[in-house]
Amino acid sequence: MRPCRRTTHAGILAAALLSLGAGRSTPASSDRVRIRSPYAGSVTRALAGARHRLRHPACQRLFSEFQDADGRALGARLDDLGTTGEEFLSNLIFYDGSSGERCQAPTTLAYTVPGSRVVFVCVATFARNARHDPFLTEAALIHESLHSLGLGENPPTSAAITARVMSRCRQ
Repeated sequence: MRPCRRTTHAGILAAALLSLGAGRSTPASSDRVRIRSPYAGSVTRALAGARHRLRHPACQRLFSEFQDADGRALGARLDDLGTTGEEFLSNLIFYDGSSGERCQAPTTLAYTVPGSRVVFVCVATFARNARHDPFLTEAALIHESLHSLGLGENPPTSAAITARVMSRCRQ
């Protein structure tokens, strides 16, 4: 959950190609977690918890509180897509990003670029945090879904986004 920086052209191309197939259907979480690691279960559990949190009106308010680069509320983007925050999160694809430079930071749990439907997870750090604070990992996935809808960073900072998610989605 560090600042969204450019990824490699290959990563962006892969993200774009994968997002073409993302529709309104809500697949099983494990179908979208494409991580080959003993830690994959922690991502699947956090995804289920994050989806559950997004069912609550207080958590759903995030989509009206944050805007994309054009100043549109993220909720308007969801409306354009004909989906909910929970369904949108369900349609993201999760890969192991551990070999990426961004996972070298000890506090980074996951990352994406604004508009991408692919989220890269720093699996060992993610799993370690999931054992101690499952809500933090759920909040991280919601945080990344906001970026996938078009939210940038700086401003708001990564810490501010996560704090808002944790404030709104703690039930």
